[in-house]
Amino acid sequence: ATASLAGLVPVPLDPIYCANKHAVVGFGRAMADALAHEQIRVNVICPGFAESGIIAPFRQALIESGFAIIPARAVADAVVGLFEGEETGSAVVIQSGREPLAYRFGNVPGPRPIAE
Repeated sequence: ATASLAGLVPVPLDPIYCANKHAVVGFGRAMADALAHEQIRVNVICPGFAESGIIAPFRQALIESGFAIIPARAVADAVVGLFEGEETGSAVVIQSGREPLAYRFGNVPGPRPIAE
């Protein structure tokens, strides 16, 4: 599934986009657990600003602000790497000049039995 770095961090300038990308990350992680018994792998890619039509209207402003634009090929290579690998349930961060990296979520405290 395709999310974005906006699926992992807050984006105050576009909260609707951010919320949608967080939903993609959550859905991918949940489906990975739900489908693991069928040996179906689910991962989510979370690229930063990648060379695509979605950034065309503000591409130059991004560059002038110091953001590196990720070549589309780097995103495609990360996706192919996931298809070739064995990992499931990952949200893979893709940033310019870095190797793709599975984001490590912290341990969220969950429900516990009531102490007697």
